[in-house]
Amino acid sequence: MISTLSWPTSAWSTIDSSELLDEVNLAFMGFDTTLTRADLLKGLASVSVLGWLAPAARAIQTSKTFEITEQDLAIFEKALGLNFTDAERKACLADVKENFAAMRDLAIPYATSPATALIPTGPRPTIGSKIDVRPTRSIKKRPATDEDIAFLSVSELASLIKSKQLTPTELTSIYLERMNRLNARLNCVVSMDETGAMEAARKATDEIAAGRYRGPLHGIPYGIKDLFSTKAMKTTWGAETFKDQLIDHDATVVRKLADAGAILIAKLSLGALAMDDKWFGGQTKNPWNLDQGSSGSSAGPASALAAGLCGFTIGTETLGSIVSPSQRCRVTGLRPTFGRVSRDGAMALSWTMDKAGPICRTAEDCLLVLAAICGADPGDLSAEDRPLVQRRKIDLKSLKIGILDDGKPLDESDSNSAKWLSAINELGLKTTKVKITAPEPATLIGLSVEAAAAFDSITRTGAVNEMKYSLWPQIFRAHRYFTAVEYVQSLRQRTLAMQRFDREFADFDLILGPDRGAQLLLITNLTGHPQMYLPIGMDGARPVGMSIVGRLFDEATVCALGDAVQRITHEWAKRPAL
Repeated sequence: MISTLSWPTSAWSTIDSSELLDEVNLAFMGFDTTLTRADLLKGLASVSVLGWLAPAARAIQTSKTFEITEQDLAIFEKALGLNFTDAERKACLADVKENFAAMRDLAIPYATSPATALIPTGPRPTIGSKIDVRPTRSIKKRPATDEDIAFLSVSELASLIKSKQLTPTELTSIYLERMNRLNARLNCVVSMDETGAMEAARKATDEIAAGRYRGPLHGIPYGIKDLFSTKAMKTTWGAETFKDQLIDHDATVVRKLADAGAILIAKLSLGALAMDDKWFGGQTKNPWNLDQGSSGSSAGPASALAAGLCGFTIGTETLGSIVSPSQRCRVTGLRPTFGRVSRDGAMALSWTMDKAGPICRTAEDCLLVLAAICGADPGDLSAEDRPLVQRRKIDLKSLKIGILDDGKPLDESDSNSAKWLSAINELGLKTTKVKITAPEPATLIGLSVEAAAAFDSITRTGAVNEMKYSLWPQIFRAHRYFTAVEYVQSLRQRTLAMQRFDREFADFDLILGPDRGAQLLLITNLTGHPQMYLPIGMDGARPVGMSIVGRLFDEATVCALGDAVQRITHEWAKRPAL
């Protein structure tokens, strides 16, 4: 975050952008504060309709308690690069005072999103609500141990439940026991609802026994990032200021998963207000290395899934928060197309960039979960109905696949590339190098300004300072100095970046990149294209993988290739020694 959005623009002029984006370590919803400033110079490091009452710990300063003078305007002009005359400034004063006073007197509920919606640029399927996704993986016999069961994929669990070899009640008990036993070491759970989970599990067990099977998520326990509101549990956003917050609303994602028969067992940790892996309860750990944080900001979902504490999880991403912890914790994460999943009931960081998506064991699991939570929703202006049809008999060799050209050698003699390139070559895929232009730093100003607006009230009351180990207070304050003009200019620059990426993507069905995708991760978070991270193996102590970027609303093709790769590598089936 500090590497992209809280630095003055001038700081970027001394940094080569290709080098900066090389080891993307993310910012919003994915910033890793274990990096040094030197690391940040080498690499660049949810959600919409949020909260319900404007959060305020102290009385907010109103128009009656401050005064603006012509001298104040003159000082502010310097920051804006303006030089108005005394007469011009005097003529503006009344309007400025009146408009600022009117704005300060507003009490906007936190659930209110702007009356605009981002429209990503590029080809997309026609509007439609057809969903056709079914499991292809199955298991014929129930494993002998509870631990073996805990690490099965959703598809495999579904086959056992459907064949009545495993009941939702048994499975929920297995996951709750693991969660209670292991969370002290992982610190990935904010709150649990054991009573509610077991009640839902018994209901699912009875329904399935009576022949009322709802589908592959029926009876599968899951955990969700604690920025989605739930009636039954607190919604803390990972921040001290909101640790006792109760919101009497089930987020649309929560409601849709309940309709699919999935069982919510826990609210999982996120870095405070969706940055990093540190929350008011401490740092969430990587199950593969307990001396290391799980990365952020979907820290809890990635950690819990990797440790076998639930069948699947739901995270969010604004600028890396699904992809980054998925790499760190060696799990499969899918950031869907912007607008594919409703963000109603989720904490907003950036209304034009926040996305919600699954973190699972396999690419197929991600598609199964996506099928349950996608679609238009009146609670989110950006959410759309677009078809989601699984590509079961796809000819992968017919796909036009680009491989990110970052100016470095790309061959199997390079240990960082060897494992994922080996899988691509084994599948016989035809690939072509493609250069992707990194976005201009100013394009991201809009994200910071939206975040500052979302948390305006706690900035003005000073409640934001309760987050002692967060970069947010500085960022929220710094971006109060940006005007509406700079914000709109940033969005206009983003339009140009989207158009340019559409041209660069034009000849391909998919684009692949190493690990988190380098500049692919940054540009596609801005353009709204889907991205999947797949764990492939290890390079010494460092987990390595690949990213797959697809066309807008074409998660089905992304997951088809991901599934093919995982049937070769089998990295998804490995488990940490806890």
